[in-house]
Amino acid sequence: MSVWIGIDLGTQSVRALAVAGDGRVLGTGSRPLTSHRDGPRHEQDPEQWWRELAAATREALRGVPAGERVEGVAVDATSGTILLTDAEGRAVTPALMYDDRRADATRANEAGAAVWERLGYRRMQPNWALPKLLWLLRDAPPGARAAHQSDFVNRRLVGHEVATDLSNALKTGVDLIDERWPSDVFDVLGVPEGMLPAVVRPGARLGTVCAAAAEETGLPEGTPVIAGTTDGCAAQLGAGARQPGSWNSVIGTTLVLKGVTKELIHDPLGVVYSHRAPDGSWLPGGAQARAPACSPATCRAPTSTRSAGGPPSGTAAACRRSSRIRWCRGASASRSRRPPPRASRSGSRPTTSSATPPSCSARPSSSGSASTTSTCSARPWTGRSS
Repeated sequence: MSVWIGIDLGTQSVRALAVAGDGRVLGTGSRPLTSHRDGPRHEQDPEQWWRELAAATREALRGVPAGERVEGVAVDATSGTILLTDAEGRAVTPALMYDDRRADATRANEAGAAVWERLGYRRMQPNWALPKLLWLLRDAPPGARAAHQSDFVNRRLVGHEVATDLSNALKTGVDLIDERWPSDVFDVLGVPEGMLPAVVRPGARLGTVCAAAAEETGLPEGTPVIAGTTDGCAAQLGAGARQPGSWNSVIGTTLVLKGVTKELIHDPLGVVYSHRAPDGSWLPGGAQARAPACSPATCRAPTSTRSAGGPPSGTAAACRRSSRIRWCRGASASRSRRPPPRASRSGSRPTTSSATPPSCSARPSSSGSASTTSTCSARPWTGRSS
């Protein structure tokens, strides 16, 4: 019996799943993650990712019968999360999470306008990885390297430098058509040569589990480590939405809607962006994040730093005013925002239709989280997209 390990690095937890080749779930594991929020700031500790990933993976492996071969392990992670590491892969900054909005996208959009237009999304948002990378570069130590969330843990798994996948690299500005970094754009922005990892398609082999990682995670040494994708794309592919005309939605900390097309989508409003699938097709869609209210399990926000009914005060307020990287202990309450404009398929006008696609089914996520996964197929959808 072949066994495969899937690891999901989310916002509130890391989850591991051991699955047999016929699809049977053999074991699961989950560990909570801690967020540090204050206004537009959202950071996590990369070292905690690794500790909790190792614990969750050991837990999932307990359900695997003795003597069964683990064929491979792959990690998915949040889209747009980025940090800086040293040459050995150790974090030198906290991780700026996917919805951290302290950066300004103006420089990235001016330098990369032609490339972003060609890729269909026209412009980057402040919470995308490239604007945040430029923000981090202001205080970057010499020799610092950029790493996405999955890159950080994949390097720990294999014990050496690894490539990043095209999906996680989308919001850092990778050219998904040519499948390379647009070096002319990064030269203008002053991103040092060699700071960014090589890029591969999801599904490529990155290396094998090293001895140190095997001891911490319980994964057999020599197990192939496979390039994963973003969490939204992983949910889509795992739910079976892989053929053109199929759509999938996930409702969790972030609402994600993604579909499959043969051609790259160009959205005149710049709301829809397209990931590249392992087979070279396109996965258009979008996401809408809502920061959760502070809870003891996910936020470090002592009541002494908050005034009743008001914004964080004291240490948290001082941290928000600071432009330098450091942990914050405040948390902002969830705030509703006006939904972004919706856009339909390439070449058509934006629509506000509330029509739903045919043949839809919704079920609780198999991950054990509070999210729900829906899969829709039968024909291309001409209603709302995100």
